[in-house]
Amino acid sequence: IIRCVSMSEQNKININYLHRLALQEFETDTIQKIDSNLYNSISDLIKNLKSEEYDGVKEKINQAMIKMISDTTSALLKLRLEKATLENSNQSVLLDEEKYILDSKKEMLERKDVILSGILNGKPHSLDDQ
Repeated sequence: IIRCVSMSEQNKININYLHRLALQEFETDTIQKIDSNLYNSISDLIKNLKSEEYDGVKEKINQAMIKMISDTTSALLKLRLEKATLENSNQSVLLDEEKYILDSKKEMLERKDVILSGILNGKPHSLDDQ
C-alpha cells in the first residue's frame, strides 16, 4: 500500500481503491472529481511493486497485481478522455495529465484544418515553413 498525501488528508492507493474509482467513473455520464495526485500515486505504487523481488507464486501474484493496476488505470484514463470529448463535459475536473493529452488533440485538429483549408482553397501549405 502506498500512501499519497493530498492537501489535507492521506489516501491509501491500492487495487481496491482504484477499482472502486474506475467503477464510479463507469457508472456516471459525467467526469468525476478525483485526487489531483492520482496518476503520480499510481506510478509510485507500480514502481514500488516492480522493485519488490519475489520468487515463485509471490512473483506471479506481484506481476498480476501490476497488470491489474495497469489495466484499470488505462481503462480509467481512456474513459475520462472519452467523456471529456463529449459536447457538454465538465473539463474543469480533469487532471493535468488528461488536459495535456487533450491539448495535443486540439493542436492536431487545428493543423488538419490549416492543411485542409489550404488544399480546398487552392493554396497548398508548405510544411517546410513550419
